[in-house]
Formats: sequence, C-alpha cells, structure tokens
Amino acid sequence: MYRPVFPYKGNQLILTSERVTIHSKTDAIFLFGKQAVSLSSTNTINLDASNKIILAGPVIELGNKAKDLGEPIVLGDTLNRKLLDLLDALSFISTRMAQASTSNPGATAELLQQAGSYLGNKVNELKGQLEPGLSEILSKNTFTR
Repeated sequence: MYRPVFPYKGNQLILTSERVTIHSKTDAIFLFGKQAVSLSSTNTINLDASNKIILAGPVIELGNKAKDLGEPIVLGDTLNRKLLDLLDALSFISTRMAQASTSNPGATAELLQQAGSYLGNKVNELKGQLEPGLSEILSKNTFTR
C-alpha cells in the first residue's frame, strides 16, 4: 500500500469544500497518479456503471493484504466443470450399482469392479487438478480474506 511522505515538499493542490462535484457532460474523467490514486471515505465508496466495472491489475486484493493473508477466489465456471465431472462419475457408479443383481454374483462383481476402477481414476484425475499451486479453480491474480 502506498504511504505518502509528510510533510510534502513540492507543488500540490488542496481543495477543501462542503461538497465537490466533477462532471463531464460528453466524454470521460481521468485521474492519474505516478505513485497512487487513492479513494477514501469514513463511510462508503460507491462505484456505479450501467454497463460494467473493470478492475485490472497483475494482483487484485479484495481486503487489506489479501494476497499475503487471504485466499485466491474461486473461478466459478472452472469449478462448475470439475463438479459436473465428479457428478458424472458418481452417476456412472450409481448406474452400475443399480445393475447389480444377487442372482448373478459374478456379473455384479464385474460391474462393481469396473465402477470402482472408474471412480478411482476420476478421483486421482480431479485430485491432481486441485492440488495447491496447480489448481485450475483458483484465481492466480484475485485474492480475498
């Protein structure tokens, strides 16, 4: 976090008033700062847009020191695909178990063996995709705490 040096030595503009409004009637407002641009309020900060709000940067922290003290956020579509993959495996197993029959123990054992082998392979595949540092479901640049 940028921490300004006080007392400041150099040119600066200080504007103090009961209310300050900056309005661009036809185009945009740009704020630039070589070290930082800070927005601060003792109550709330509102960001409103009719289309979208974009936060761009190599690291986005949602909370103070979130990257160091927090966790990466979950990528919803990727997590959804992994959960669907797991549910497909469980559905396959439930189908095999439903086909089990007490009148044909050999065929039942074979069905259950196939289901167990399939589930074991799927679990190992998903586990490898979720290992810390390799996980596809965790954001590499957005963190929260």
